[in-house]
Amino acid sequence: MGTCALRDVWVRKVRRNWEDHGFYAVCRKVIAFAIRPLYESRTYRLYVIDLRRKNPQENTDLDDVQFRILTESDSKAIQQIESISEWLHGTLETRLREGSLCLAAFEDGAVSGFNLISFGEAYMPLVNLRRRFRRDEAWSEQIAVSKDFRKKGLGAALRYNIFEELRNRGYRKLYGGALIDNAPSLKLARRVGFREFVDIRYTRLLTNRSWTYRRVR
Repeated sequence: MGTCALRDVWVRKVRRNWEDHGFYAVCRKVIAFAIRPLYESRTYRLYVIDLRRKNPQENTDLDDVQFRILTESDSKAIQQIESISEWLHGTLETRLREGSLCLAAFEDGAVSGFNLISFGEAYMPLVNLRRRFRRDEAWSEQIAVSKDFRKKGLGAALRYNIFEELRNRGYRKLYGGALIDNAPSLKLARRVGFREFVDIRYTRLLTNRSWTYRRVR
């Protein structure tokens, strides 16, 4: 990625965090980024749902929204998704080609949200950790909803639809995770039936890394 493109990604990311979380959240992230070469510390919470158990779904006013599994040829939708989640920039097409699953929600032809799922070995960049999942397990890489669709039930609808898709493909469990201070993400996970089970505390001082685990009751 060129310097200009990288700068544009960071500008969009700062703007999105400002709109979503406010001034103080942006300040915390800027400070954390500034000291990152020396020190990092964050706690990541993992959750899981048993897909064999069907949870009751909510009634949502999303009649104009269509859901579709993407392929690597959906270039327009891929571009829109990469603008919603900057960390995916330039990688989503390859991920889909290599077997990842992406459910996208559309309104009037535009992507309003998505849920990206991976299989096999997954990387958790926020805690610099890899985990290999069993053949009947999946990992939720990212779920995101555009700002205009928040608080309308689209996040839950994406989850329920991906649950059904994975269930029909023979998958038994879906795992996911979020930083413990990401209250909206954890609230959505609880709402659709995920069970939180462990916190991973990742700390790095210069080149010394450590991980500690705490079971969530």
